[in-house]
Amino acid sequence: MDQNSSDETDDPITRRVLSDSAYDRIRVERFTHFRQSIPRKLAIVGVLLGSLTLALPLYSLYSVETTAYVPSIDPGAASPTVVLLGTTAVAIEFGTAVLLVGAGLYRARNEPLTESQAISVFNVENFATYVGFGTGGFVVAVTLGLFALGLGGAESLSWYAETMASNPFRSTGLGFTVTHFATVALSAALAVALAREYVATRLP
Repeated sequence: MDQNSSDETDDPITRRVLSDSAYDRIRVERFTHFRQSIPRKLAIVGVLLGSLTLALPLYSLYSVETTAYVPSIDPGAASPTVVLLGTTAVAIEFGTAVLLVGAGLYRARNEPLTESQAISVFNVENFATYVGFGTGGFVVAVTLGLFALGLGGAESLSWYAETMASNPFRSTGLGFTVTHFATVALSAALAVALAREYVATRLP
């Protein structure tokens, strides 16, 4: 009997249900597809942001024949419209990180949380996670997919432009280049990594 009780207590889900922490109980009781801790979620957001920096090496590999469809094959000079989509992805992921950091620090500063506080923190965390992993993850994938499309040369870009009746590499005329975009994505990823470390040290 004592052995069974010990085994049940060792189970992480059981520990959360029996925990004095309202937040831990809410995480078990409420439905969500993502049950990772806030630091773990921030790490995933950081990876998504970091993956966007692949736009720079991908674009650097474009062949000369693609010049008919891109503003320039020089990533430091080219400002294709696809970077605007990528910037949207950065904004979504960075916004997700801000909400997750806020939820984590609020919890750290106000533990033990009341039931209503725990529900509010969980709801903010859950909303941010779905936006960041769902919407943000999709936009990141589409952005990288479009950049990878150029590796197929002029034929791939021509096929896409004819099929979709749109060229994602036409010039924005804004002067915001592929290099600028990759730098912004890298900076955001590093900021999230630092924030993750800070939040991890504050949470119990």
